[in-house]
Amino acid sequence: MWLPRCPLRGEESWKAGNVKLKRGRLDTLPPRTVLDINQLVDAISLRDLSPDQPIQLTQFRQAWRVKAGQRVNVIASGDGFSANAEGQALNNAAVAQNARVRMVSGQVVSGVVDADGNILINL
Repeated sequence: MWLPRCPLRGEESWKAGNVKLKRGRLDTLPPRTVLDINQLVDAISLRDLSPDQPIQLTQFRQAWRVKAGQRVNVIASGDGFSANAEGQALNNAAVAQNARVRMVSGQVVSGVVDADGNILINL
């Protein structure tokens, strides 16, 4: 299991040097305890964490790739075509999460955020 080396504040991004590995019995761990450190890549703590407290997945979220109010590129694609336009994000979203976007026309569309911050819509 992974434990913080020092106190982590809420909304602080995770850094590899902030945690340490501890061996122990799996049956005594709290639910959703982080066993694979790769699960915390680009993660943000949701609350303060004390040293030597087992780190749980529910204590972190992924970093926002798109933030509300940000200008984003919307890419709609289907069989044999692709179209793109710019719009304004209406909510925060991490990679692979849904984001709502208000287009220049006023229409609101929804799609999935990719690693580059584009909003993808499959038609």
